[in-house]
Amino acid sequence: MRSPAADRSRPTLWDGLLALLVAAAAVALLFFLRPAESNFLTASVVLEGELIAEYDLSALTGPVTITLEQTDYPLTIRLEPGRVCIGESACPSQDCVHTGWISRAGEQIICLPNRLVISLTGGQQEFDAVTG
Repeated sequence: MRSPAADRSRPTLWDGLLALLVAAAAVALLFFLRPAESNFLTASVVLEGELIAEYDLSALTGPVTITLEQTDYPLTIRLEPGRVCIGESACPSQDCVHTGWISRAGEQIICLPNRLVISLTGGQQEFDAVTG
């Protein structure tokens, strides 16, 4: 004997409403759990697991350019009040350059060939979406 569910060939109205509800919940989570903007941003530059510099982005009054020559692939870090990016890099994939500007606490720029990570931390309380 076949069950009634096996006889259905198309989704029902309730299936569509459930899918719409799940999609709406996912969009709401993306909106509410994104990192908050902070007035006190600090950019931490970590090279091969060691912190090599920290920059207070909220204290900057104009653009600053830093060139790292000691990496495998030389690169240029651009800092402006409230944001940071990698302007140029000699690495093959250029993923770090294509990341563009970051300006929110919790965001990162990663250059894998150079083993470089630039992380932003802020003065506002941060939270982990998994643990709350």
